[in-house]
Amino acid sequence: MSTQGKWREEQILVICPGSHTTMAQLGCSELTPPANRYPTRMFKDEESDQWRPYYTFKRRKEKNSAAAATNGANAESTGASDVKDGEDDWEWVEDQDSAEGAVYPIQGGRIVHMDAFLAFLDHVHTMLTTTNHNTPIILMASPQWTRPDCEIIARYIFEKTKTPALCLINSGVATQYGLKWPNMTVVDIGYEKVDVTCIYDSRIVSHRDVGGYPGDKEISGGQAFTRKLMTLLESKGFNYEMAEQLKRSPVCEVLPYIPDSPELMELPAETGPAPGAGGGGTAADAPKIIEPLAAPLVEEDGGVDPDAVVDEEGVLNIATIVTSGQTREFLAKKEKEKTEKGKPGRKPKEVVDPAVARARLPNSKRTWNVFHYEDLLTVEAPVVPPAAAAAKPADGKDVEMTDTTVAAPATGETAPAPAAEGTDAAPKTEPAVENKAPADGEVAKLEGTPAHAAAAPTDTAANTETGAAPQTVTQVKRVRRDIEVGLERFTFAERKEIDRIVTAIYHAVQSIEDMYMRPGCWENIVFVGNGARIRGLKENIMQTLQARHLISPSSATMFTSELPSNIGTPSGTGSQTPTGSFTGALPTTSSVNPLLQAATTASLGVPGGANAPNAAGSNAGDATGPSHHFHSQTPTTIKMATLPTYLSEWTKNGFEEAMFLGCQVAARLAFCIHNLDGPGTEAQRFMSFSRVDYNELGPKGIRSHSLLT
Repeated sequence: MSTQGKWREEQILVICPGSHTTMAQLGCSELTPPANRYPTRMFKDEESDQWRPYYTFKRRKEKNSAAAATNGANAESTGASDVKDGEDDWEWVEDQDSAEGAVYPIQGGRIVHMDAFLAFLDHVHTMLTTTNHNTPIILMASPQWTRPDCEIIARYIFEKTKTPALCLINSGVATQYGLKWPNMTVVDIGYEKVDVTCIYDSRIVSHRDVGGYPGDKEISGGQAFTRKLMTLLESKGFNYEMAEQLKRSPVCEVLPYIPDSPELMELPAETGPAPGAGGGGTAADAPKIIEPLAAPLVEEDGGVDPDAVVDEEGVLNIATIVTSGQTREFLAKKEKEKTEKGKPGRKPKEVVDPAVARARLPNSKRTWNVFHYEDLLTVEAPVVPPAAAAAKPADGKDVEMTDTTVAAPATGETAPAPAAEGTDAAPKTEPAVENKAPADGEVAKLEGTPAHAAAAPTDTAANTETGAAPQTVTQVKRVRRDIEVGLERFTFAERKEIDRIVTAIYHAVQSIEDMYMRPGCWENIVFVGNGARIRGLKENIMQTLQARHLISPSSATMFTSELPSNIGTPSGTGSQTPTGSFTGALPTTSSVNPLLQAATTASLGVPGGANAPNAAGSNAGDATGPSHHFHSQTPTTIKMATLPTYLSEWTKNGFEEAMFLGCQVAARLAFCIHNLDGPGTEAQRFMSFSRVDYNELGPKGIRSHSLLT
C-alpha cells in the first residue's frame, strides 16, 4: 500500500539541478524563489579517491609557523637538523570560491559523470536536511536524461538517503505547473543549451534542443553570448568575469529585429565625438549641476527672481521679499505667470543643450555607454593588536579609508588594457572603495582603520627582532570600475545563434502530429532559464518568429482546409460548378458564397456543417463523434503567454526560474494533498515513487511513477 499524502510542506526537499547552478530548498509552504544556490561541481580527492564539494589543499598551521621559523634559525646556527614536520603541523583548508580541478557532472543538460553527480546530490541533501527517513524529495530532470540515468538516480537516492518517496519531474512539465497554462511552448535558455518543449493538455507532445552535446563546439544558451562578448572585447582587456557581468547588465542589449535592414537590426548612429576626444555619449559629458554661492534677488530687467527667495527646502522666504522692498514687483510677476499658464495655445519649445539631449538618449540609441564592473580584491593585511586597534585619532572623528590601504590586485585579475589605436578608449578606473555594509549574498569585508596601517611597521619590526614571520589576515574589498563600451554590447547577439533558437521553436511546434494541438502551443510561448534574462532577447526571438512564420488569418489559404467534399469548386467565370453529390439549390448573385459559409461554420457545429454533431469525425475509430478542426496548418497567431501576477516575490524576481516554482506546486500535489477520491488517489500515487513501490517494482518503476512525460 502506498503512503502518499503523509508529509507536511516543511518536510519536502526541492532540488533543481542545472549545468552551472543548482537551486534547492527545504520546504514548499511559501511559494518563494529558491533560498539556496550551489555550483554544480565536485572535486576529486587524490588521496582518498572520494568526492569533495570544495577545493581543498594543505597548508602549515599559522600558530606553528613562528615556532618553526625560530627552530629553523636555531638549527642553522647550531648546525643541527632535528626539526621534523609532523602531521600536526599541517591542516586541510577548504576554498569554497576556487574552481581549480572542478568536475562538472552535467554538461548541456546531459549527465556526463554519474559518480560526481550522485555525490553532489548527497552533498545537497546533507546540507539541507537533518533526517533521512522523513524527507521526500522532488528532483527536476532535464529532457536529456535517459531512462538508465533516472533508474540509477532512483536506486542511489532510495539506498543512500533512505528517503520515503521520490518525484522526478521534467523541467518543461515543472514550468507548466508553475505557470498554470494547459497548452504552452516552453523555451528554456540555459547555460550551454536551449530546450524547446511543447505541452498540450499537461503532457509533452514535442521536444527539440539546440547545442548541449558534450564535446560539441556549437554550444547555445547564455554561455555562447558570453564567449562572443569575450571575443569582441578581448583587445580591451576583458576577461570572462567582466564579460559575464556586462552580459547581465542593462547596458548589454539585443536590438529589435528589422527584416529590411542589411544587419537585421538598427545600430545607433554616431551621436558625437568618440570618448577620449571631447566626445559625447559618456558619463563624463553628462551635464553637471553647479549651485551658485548666492543668487541675485533682482534680475537684469528689474524684476524679482523667484528662485532667489526660495530656500533649500523649497519654502518661500517672506522676510527676504519684504526687506528687499520689491514686494509689489514680486506679486505682479507671480500674477503674470498664473495668467500665462491659463492661456490656451502652444507653449514655446524648450531649447535643450546637445549634451543634455545625448545624456537623455536610451541605451539603444547610444554608440557608447558606461558599464559598472565590480571586482573583489583579496588583500593580506597585518594583524593589529587590541591596544592599537582601540587607539583613535586626537580629534575623535573617524578617518576615511584611502587608496593606500588597497594592496596590489590578487593573482588572476586582468588589468585594464591600454588605449587601443583609433577612437577606442582604455577602461577608466575609479579607485574609490565602497565601505558600506554588505548586502545579502555579498562577501563580507573586514573593517579597517588607518591605525592598522600605523601599527603595522611596529609589529613588523618586533617580529623581525624575534625572528618570527609577521601575522596577516585576508581582507576582501569590493572595487567598482567604470568602463566605456561601444557597439560590441549590441553585436554580441549573433544572427546565427538567434536563428538556431527560432528554427528549433518552429520545428518543435510544427512536428506535432495532431495539427489541432499546434495553435495552443503557438499562442502561449514562455521563455525561462537565466539566459533569457538578457535584455531584448525574448522580444527579438518573438519578432523573428512573427516576421518569418506568421500567416495572416485573412489569407485565402485558411478557407481551403475545412471545405466539405460535396461543395462544388468555382469555375473560371465565377459561377459554381456543382458535382453530382450536391443536392442544394444553385447559388444566385444575392446568396452567400458556399465556400465562405462552409469554411466559417466548420468549427461552430452548425447543423448540416462539416462539424455538426452527427457529422463523421476525422479521428481514427471515431465515426460519429465531433472532430477537431482549425483553418490552417501554419500559425496564424504567435504570442507570449501571460504570466501570473498574484505572486509578488516571483514578479520581482522574474519568472525565468519558473521551473522551481512548478516543482514546489507539484510537490504539494504529490505529497501533501489528503482526502482525495478514488481516481484522485490513484493519480496521486503515480505522480511519485514511494519506498513501498520501490521495494515491489525496483528502480524501473520510476518510469511509470513520475512526471517525466
